Amino acid sequence: MKRRLRKFTAAPRGERFRAHYDRLQQRPHLVRTLLTVGLGLLLLALGLVLLVLPGPGLLVGFAGAMLIAGESRTAARVLDRIDLFLSRVWARWRQR
Repeated sequence: MKRRLRKFTAAPRGERFRAHYDRLQQRPHLVRTLLTVGLGLLLLALGLVLLVLPGPGLLVGFAGAMLIAGESRTAARVLDRIDLFLSRVWARWRQR
């Protein structure tokens, strides 16, 4: 797990999720893909519910999106764009 996190954070911002997608697609496996996408969709739905109810809805939804990004290039691209946007916002906020 630590090794995967190091590989993920070693990639430059804006390319992390696509690099993760490419690593996972080197060893495709149908059962893993179905389970990962199913769990990702379940977490996304739970995150939406937790946005209304008390709970960490954004974190749960983001975890689901990350699982889906490992199996979908489009989701990986979207998360890379969100990562770049949030890093710019964070840098501007820290300058204040």
